[in-house]
Amino acid sequence: MLFNSFSFVVFFIVVTTFFFLMPHRLRWGLLLAASCFFYMFFVPVYILILAVTIVIDYVAGIQIEDSDNPRRKKAWLVASIVSDCAALFVFK
Repeated sequence: MLFNSFSFVVFFIVVTTFFFLMPHRLRWGLLLAASCFFYMFFVPVYILILAVTIVIDYVAGIQIEDSDNPRRKKAWLVASIVSDCAALFVFK
């Protein structure tokens, strides 16, 4: 699905409509599912790459929130950014 295709326009309109109709606490799930669907549209196996980065970022976010030590927070943030940039570097 390319950004300048008709199918993307339909996808965008549907996701945006549901986003504003859903309760606020459920919107993140819709955006996550829509992002994964969009990412898998051409090569479904690539969802594994996205899943690994999602898990790393999720764990890092929880650790950042739970930590009281500013150095530890920064370390988790750096680890998250490095893992995301590494995935982009390898696959782009």
